[in-house]
Amino acid sequence: MYWENLVFDADSPRRQGKHWEELLGSETLTDNEGGFETRLALAGEQFLDICFPTVPDPQPESQRVFPVLASAEDYEKTTVDYQGATRGEHADAAARTYFVLGQASESSRPLALLAVEILSSDPERDAIFWAKLTGFQPAEHSSTVLKHPAGLGPMIVLVPEKHPKTSAKSSVHLDLRLEAGDDVEQILAMVLDTGATKLPHAWGEVPWQVFLDPSGNEFCILPAPSH
Repeated sequence: MYWENLVFDADSPRRQGKHWEELLGSETLTDNEGGFETRLALAGEQFLDICFPTVPDPQPESQRVFPVLASAEDYEKTTVDYQGATRGEHADAAARTYFVLGQASESSRPLALLAVEILSSDPERDAIFWAKLTGFQPAEHSSTVLKHPAGLGPMIVLVPEKHPKTSAKSSVHLDLRLEAGDDVEQILAMVLDTGATKLPHAWGEVPWQVFLDPSGNEFCILPAPSH
């Protein structure tokens, strides 16, 4: 199982997706009535898809996952000194918050997706949870900063929440993808045993399953690719 998508609920998928595509220098993957997807190329032919499904009322104020960007020049040093880096706060085309670390401005495009920050009621606990699900490992400088074992793609950072999660769905979430050959029942049992909660929904028949992490943050587990 691996992290495949960063998902933004969107009432104007193409407009909002193009905003992020310009920010990150990614390439359009899907653009139709269901939403907009742009693919961020990583090293080693790996990728992360940034998805903007059509959602009538995305509620940007309920955001609990925050992208963190950096310029190519600042990328390495902000990775090493993530928590000590200066940061600027910005808003995207849907009034959602993201941060730019280091000396770059928002106009210094394209920027690199350095990390995503997830609000947590217990960052140490939730870092263990997300490490178990993604295979990411704690960074040398902090147990709540998680990095891909090969250094690919953005980090996952657990940060203390100022207010507990409400019933409102976060307008940004992560999708994980099962791999061919995965034992689905075994993995889903592991996810629940690690502290997740299965989330009932009224979206009809969908091929993915929806869960909450221990702090109530939504995430989805997608089926293994069919090819």
